[in-house]
Amino acid sequence: MLGIEITQQALFSGVVYGLVYAVFAAGFVLVYRSTGVLNFAQGEIGAFGVALFVLIHMQYGVPYWFAFLFAVIATAIIGMVIELVVVRRLFDSPRLVLLIATVGVAQLLLFARTLLPDIETENTGQFPFPFTGQWHPTGSILVLPREILVLTIAPAVIIALGLFMTRSSFGLAVRASASNSDTARVYGISVRRTSTIVWTIAAAFAAVTGILVTPLLGLAPAAVLAAGEAAISTSLLLRALVVALIARMQSLPMTIVGGIAVGVFEQVVETNVDDRSQNVVDLYLFIAALILVMFVVRNRRDDAGWSLSAQPKPIPERLRTLWYVRHMPKIGFTLLFGFLLVLPLFLTQRSQEFLWTDIVIFALVAMSIMPLAGWAGQLSLGQAAFVGLGALTMVVLRSGHDIPVPFDLWDMSFQMAWFPALLCSIGVGVAAALIIGIPALRVRGLFLAVITLAFAVMCSNWLFAQPVFTGSEFGTSTPRIDPPVIGGVDFSNRRSLYYLCLGVLIVTTLVVSRLRRTGIGRSMIAVRDNQDMAAASTVAPSRIKIMSFALSGGIAALAGTLLITAQETVTPTQAFTPEQSIRVVATAVIGGLGSIAGPVIGALYIRGMPVIFNDTAQVRLFTSSIGLLILLMYFPGGLMQIVYKVRDLVLGWADRRLEERGVEAPVPAISKRVPKHVERKITIAESVPWLAVHDVVVRFGGNQAVDHVSIDVHANELVGLIGTNGAGKSTLMNAIGGFVPARGRIEVLGHDVGHLPAYKRHRVGLGRGFQAARLYPALTVRETIMVALEARERSLMLPSMTALPPSPGRERRKREEAAEIVDFLGLGRYADELVSNLSTGTRRIVELGTLLAVDAKVLLLDEPTGGVAQREAEAFGPLIVRIQRELGAAMLVIEHDMPLIMGISDRVYCLEAGAVIAEGSPSEVRENPKVIASYLGTDERAIQRSGAITTTT
Repeated sequence: MLGIEITQQALFSGVVYGLVYAVFAAGFVLVYRSTGVLNFAQGEIGAFGVALFVLIHMQYGVPYWFAFLFAVIATAIIGMVIELVVVRRLFDSPRLVLLIATVGVAQLLLFARTLLPDIETENTGQFPFPFTGQWHPTGSILVLPREILVLTIAPAVIIALGLFMTRSSFGLAVRASASNSDTARVYGISVRRTSTIVWTIAAAFAAVTGILVTPLLGLAPAAVLAAGEAAISTSLLLRALVVALIARMQSLPMTIVGGIAVGVFEQVVETNVDDRSQNVVDLYLFIAALILVMFVVRNRRDDAGWSLSAQPKPIPERLRTLWYVRHMPKIGFTLLFGFLLVLPLFLTQRSQEFLWTDIVIFALVAMSIMPLAGWAGQLSLGQAAFVGLGALTMVVLRSGHDIPVPFDLWDMSFQMAWFPALLCSIGVGVAAALIIGIPALRVRGLFLAVITLAFAVMCSNWLFAQPVFTGSEFGTSTPRIDPPVIGGVDFSNRRSLYYLCLGVLIVTTLVVSRLRRTGIGRSMIAVRDNQDMAAASTVAPSRIKIMSFALSGGIAALAGTLLITAQETVTPTQAFTPEQSIRVVATAVIGGLGSIAGPVIGALYIRGMPVIFNDTAQVRLFTSSIGLLILLMYFPGGLMQIVYKVRDLVLGWADRRLEERGVEAPVPAISKRVPKHVERKITIAESVPWLAVHDVVVRFGGNQAVDHVSIDVHANELVGLIGTNGAGKSTLMNAIGGFVPARGRIEVLGHDVGHLPAYKRHRVGLGRGFQAARLYPALTVRETIMVALEARERSLMLPSMTALPPSPGRERRKREEAAEIVDFLGLGRYADELVSNLSTGTRRIVELGTLLAVDAKVLLLDEPTGGVAQREAEAFGPLIVRIQRELGAAMLVIEHDMPLIMGISDRVYCLEAGAVIAEGSPSEVRENPKVIASYLGTDERAIQRSGAITTTT
């Protein structure tokens, strides 16, 4: 009825291919379950196993099955070595670091594969099999030896793995470690040893996959040994990832189901389309990955929050008087771009100018990943696709290609001037990034990387092959784009075009640097480091994530317009591959992900070093695999970490010089200025509670954490919330703040906020302090408070990028207001210290400062003295009351310090098993039999101590 032909051969071939995908995916699932890593070296590990098999079987005459077994065991040992040498060294690093490390491992294995001996025997063009012949089970199905191998080996190895995981002690240890590594350690299970086992098994699976898939791909044995590029492509990688997503990244039996589903679907589609349209499968797989990640798979690990950029130490106050210390960043950028400015004067060949133009453009591409992955913590493996969209849109608009319109309603084509076409191309890149960024609102971290990789594969294999980009149904390359003439300057000359690209890179660097110093840049890092805390500071995480994607896509598309202008012609399906996207991320990490100069330094190292040193094999090795691995293992902050070490040496030398000259360190003046804040207009009656919680229920699966709780907090009232661990106190507070789904009615200042997201609830007047007080480790104290000041004046994207009004005035006021809050809390000496360097007690005070900044009227504090020494905790009672009075706020406080909470509270609620068991004045609750039995116990001394002190301020 639909005109779709489904043949028996297509179904059979789909099952065969699907089983190969299942074996490949099983290795992915195993590694991800145990370590949370997407192993991008899996394909190259398998390719190396194939090379070993072919070599010893065809060159040295080892029988097929002995060669098969040897290759699998040898590859398993390689996987074990990778885990012991690389993975174990980076075991506690962010998962992004390990993902990039697997890219380096893949490149190293690719290099090692080319060093293996060549095959000197005849018939090197046909892959070997243990038997020959054909089989026709029906008149429509032809079975070859390659299919028989897959049908016998693939299910067997997956079943064997399933039995190993469920029946053996090692398998049970792996499952326990994957479920809860901390609990596994308590029971004596070595998490790192299980990781070694997992990587060993996954490598063996990669070898089996490689031997099975190579004849299906039509690769000759000689090509496997001599390949100069990856033998197992990202298209196969994408299929394995989609299968792993169908298996929810955890179920091995589901990999068989998912593999067969993907394989059959692929074969049916390819049977029903012509040869030029067969890559449309990648479009469908992209859509499938999008749906699976957004609606089926959920993050079980916190993959967000990585900060790979090295953090410079604060500059001592007395060194700020030295001009070269104050202007050190400017001096560094002047030296960096000064080198690039004078470089053409020393180039003697036209080809060298072309190569350095390409390096500058690649630095711009690497710059595009920095605000997205470096600041916002959103990993994209699709940057080359955005570059390609920008480049090819420029081709379409400059060359007057016919733009396809649905149903051919009218003819559409443009022949724009260069600059308008550039603006339109950037717009297309931004629009595409916004669409791809939508999943970031639901998932983050490595799962988001799967979507962007699927997007890159789809673009490279299908979208960029469309006739609209080449101008002909049969074309494979784009036409030449004439360089622009701007302000009377003709940029058709190679040197002038180099300076145009360099000028764009410098301007982009200045814009990005400016953005980092504004509320937008601070908010991106805040959302990355602590999304809930950012929402409690009224920052909209969804808005910030979408902004980061739009900025990244725009910069990448801009780089694409320069690339297509600089190169006479490109083949889109080869120029904008997913492998290029992975290299872009690796370049940013090598330079220093999150640092403004990092992408430029990374591009100079990756692309510039081979140009300077004549692109020898040794240089290529050290600027890719080995160099990448060494940097990740010893300098996870990239080359910028080395730069900062040199900076610290200079600062230390300068400090010693001042000390020898007798210059004293200035003592910061202690000011207790009361911070200014705009009074929030309260329009509700005096008798109405400022916080009203009615019949709230929170369930997690079958567990009811909060059971029909109702509480009230009135104006200027401080209410304590006590109960045993697990009583539901923090969960109730999270429900009020909008951080967990709940049923019931929640009112703040008379407004029903139960349907609002967290950041909108806090804009109504909520303020939240969290149990961990982690704040934003990569921001300073001043910046942390300025994030909260976004509640008073919101930063806008375009003014922040261009330093146009109202951005400069708003930034100035935020800095002044932050200084007032810092002085009020006595944090002057810590103002420019990173939050990650502060003690728990100091972080607690900074958190109280954020409550002052948001001008909250209903404050929710979760164990404000948790993790604080007793002497410091005693000072928190007066400080909490002082802040409440300063803001004129209602306050709900969770606290286990009974003398403190009983001393400062007007009323107290006690929870047990998610329900309120007592409510009243501190004395009433302290003497309540249910509270005594549930929480205070029967020890008279504990009961008396709970009312031992009274805080008056």
